[in-house]
Amino acid sequence: MSNVLEIVTFKLANGVNETDFVKTHDAFQAYLDSMPGLLYRSLAKQADSDTYVDVVYWASLADAERVQQAFATEPRCQALMTVIDADSVVMTLNHIIAQTPCNG
Repeated sequence: MSNVLEIVTFKLANGVNETDFVKTHDAFQAYLDSMPGLLYRSLAKQADSDTYVDVVYWASLADAERVQQAFATEPRCQALMTVIDADSVVMTLNHIIAQTPCNG
């Protein structure tokens, strides 16, 4: 079983500013931190657009899928979706074939 890299791109919902997003995001991050299999996560904003990039390393595909399934019922996941433009979300799950250690 290999580690999995999840990449999600999205934009904020109309009328949501970054300050409001960060408040909701912090609760979501606390939820992710409690999930088994989370190895590493970075959230970034593209320099030339209003698109966000969420990069998550999971120990396994099952770990990533467990969180995906929780979006339907977990309040912190649902709260996050209220500040994100659902139509802009693009998510991929990728099996890692090579990587270096994270030193930073």
